[in-house]
Amino acid sequence: MMVKKHEMGYFEGRENRKLFYQNWLPEGKIRAYVVAMHDWGTHSDRMKYPAQYLTEKGYAIYTFDLRGHGRNAGEFPGHIDDMDHIQKDIVLFMDLVKNIARDRKIFIMGHGFGGLSSLIYAIHRPALPGVLVSSPVLGLLKKSSVGKNLSKKFSGSLSKLAPTKTIEWNIDQNQLTGDLKILREHIADKQKTEVISVKSAAEMNNAMKWTMKNAPKLLCPVLLMQAGNDKIVDKGRTKDFFSKIKCEDKMYKEYDGFLHELWNERGRAQVYQDMFIWLEKHL
Repeated sequence: MMVKKHEMGYFEGRENRKLFYQNWLPEGKIRAYVVAMHDWGTHSDRMKYPAQYLTEKGYAIYTFDLRGHGRNAGEFPGHIDDMDHIQKDIVLFMDLVKNIARDRKIFIMGHGFGGLSSLIYAIHRPALPGVLVSSPVLGLLKKSSVGKNLSKKFSGSLSKLAPTKTIEWNIDQNQLTGDLKILREHIADKQKTEVISVKSAAEMNNAMKWTMKNAPKLLCPVLLMQAGNDKIVDKGRTKDFFSKIKCEDKMYKEYDGFLHELWNERGRAQVYQDMFIWLEKHL
């Protein structure tokens, strides 16, 4: 494997909050830039495997820990005041990348909750070169422990009375990937967040509804990837969202037997190749 550059630093997010970010850069000429958004309860390190593949193909990957997560957990881990705050952080991070990218294209990609955040960002920006999304949180499986736990907590009144009150949201790492090496890394990961605030739960619920309703307004090119054996999100909602997209430049790929974290699953080489081919077509 070629030696690539890996940098870490901080940028100013919404309200001048210092947020940790990192990037992986290819050797030689950069073909395009990709801003990557991680899932709820995880952090930007989970992007290292897709980043390794894409940097070898000449793409620069930039990613940051969402507020309430990882090195940006702050005073209230698992808490965000408002989904708009995440969007503002993405805008400010994009500004940082734009200053470096200059005339080269910047794509956005996101997994799970990061996929939901990426779709919201893309819906507001029809001129975006493209958005790549993996198993987005557009609806949680009601029968899953995660879905059952959260559905009881989507209380508007509770989120107003005690917004930072957290509930356990401990996702079984075995439901994320069948790759034993990565699974061991996930289980040992001290930076994962295993709680969610009631305000965050309410915000996520509202964001899912808004995104489904506004699917026809997604006008930029989109690659929607869905795990076939997803035990976290409702893949039926992903298909429903895709069917509502009016843009003709759209592609849906479902990976049979794959668990939720497509980019960290066994057989991910096929997912990466599909992403690379799609990116090359949109340069």
